Amino acid sequence: MNSAKFRNEMIRSELEEIVGADYIRTDETSQLVYSTDWSWMPQMWLDRGQPLMPPDYIVHPASPEQIAEIMLVANKYRIPVIPWGGGSGTQGGALPIFGGIMLDLKRLNKVIEIDEKSLTITAQAGINGTQLEWALNEKGLTLPHYPASANCATLGGYLAPRGTGTISTKYGKAEDMVMAMQIVLPTGEIIRTPPVPQHASGPDWQRLFLGAEGTFGVITEATMQVDYLPEARLLRAVLFENLGNALEAGRLMMTRRLNPLVIRLYDQHSTLSQVRRVLGLELEGAYMVIGFDGDADIAALQEQKAMAICSELGARDLGREPGERWWNHRYDFYYPPKGLHLPWMYGTTETVSTYDKIEKLYWAQKKAVEEGYKKWNVQYIGHFSHWFHWGVMLYSRFVMEEPPKDAEEALRIHNRIWNTAMTAAMENGGMINEHHGVGLKLARFMRRQYGDAWPFMLRLKQTIDPNHIMNPGKTGF
Repeated sequence: MNSAKFRNEMIRSELEEIVGADYIRTDETSQLVYSTDWSWMPQMWLDRGQPLMPPDYIVHPASPEQIAEIMLVANKYRIPVIPWGGGSGTQGGALPIFGGIMLDLKRLNKVIEIDEKSLTITAQAGINGTQLEWALNEKGLTLPHYPASANCATLGGYLAPRGTGTISTKYGKAEDMVMAMQIVLPTGEIIRTPPVPQHASGPDWQRLFLGAEGTFGVITEATMQVDYLPEARLLRAVLFENLGNALEAGRLMMTRRLNPLVIRLYDQHSTLSQVRRVLGLELEGAYMVIGFDGDADIAALQEQKAMAICSELGARDLGREPGERWWNHRYDFYYPPKGLHLPWMYGTTETVSTYDKIEKLYWAQKKAVEEGYKKWNVQYIGHFSHWFHWGVMLYSRFVMEEPPKDAEEALRIHNRIWNTAMTAAMENGGMINEHHGVGLKLARFMRRQYGDAWPFMLRLKQTIDPNHIMNPGKTGF
């Protein structure tokens, strides 16, 4: 037995002592499963028959204490630890590019408490999002997050990349709903954040772990704010001839605090392509879905005022049916057979900016991508889906229907398009991401995004994770 095999067997033995032999996998099939998430890069490698980068061990802990012990082993041998929830990420955030221990958290799947007075739920981070929602629905409650990934994502997966759900425009992002968390640090310490998020007892260090994507530690439990299921949910669709007028309508709804459940605005290209393909609507222009929920009379008044804004800006009222059709099929845009798929090359180059910059950003990114890659007939589409009082998120995407067949050439062009799109975003006042996370795909842009603040973030990483074992290569670390 050579030294590497001896070392690997010693590590496996120590891990078995912690979780038991039945909860460790090193077989080829398991390694293949955990070598790819939902990002285009590993999906393409798999499709083209290229070798993937497998983890050395897939470990299924049952408690925070077991995770803490695993951290001690990882530090001793200086091997990576990669937290894994549902594997639904699109940014390569859970790819084991340096091997190591893949830490699958799905055994941590219990609802600990539902507090119907304070309207909170405390659950372990490995619980499936839909199962969590079912537990709340039985009590007339909801976690108003509703991401397209809910059927496969976990609670920890909602929080680690600062995820956004379909109805964030009213209820906020996952990070806005979290009250408190339990975290296992890279050094093996188990800590809890303060029991409530809004206080003046020092800086809000809880937020260090939101968006860190497992590079600062492992989220093992969270207390989330929940809401009552709404009495009414009103959906409606309108059509604008002009994207600028549609953006202005959305801005006015938000700045006048009409509290819409959702505003989903598709650009003209998306209306002709995605809306037609998924919803079967033959429309030309900028298609917008507007939703309001809560008490029926309040929701109806909010909708009335929103429709007045849209009418003043030239929108045509399409009625309830197209809006309700969108709601009932809102996830079909992301799953087979309607979603983007191989052998196409595609990417979601999303960004977020303030209202004064967002339309300029959209046109700049569209021009840069389409004109820069005209040879490949790259198409740029976008919709505006998560709105704030100060700005809106642009869910932009590029699509190349006939990419190079050679895997290395395809990856180079893929990365060049991302470089072009992210440069256009940053040069026009946007961020490199709003809710999918940074992962591996966007890691190279973090230094440029944060500029003079980046060395400070590196010092934080070094302090929290001195041996650099936590999800290396992600979020720029």
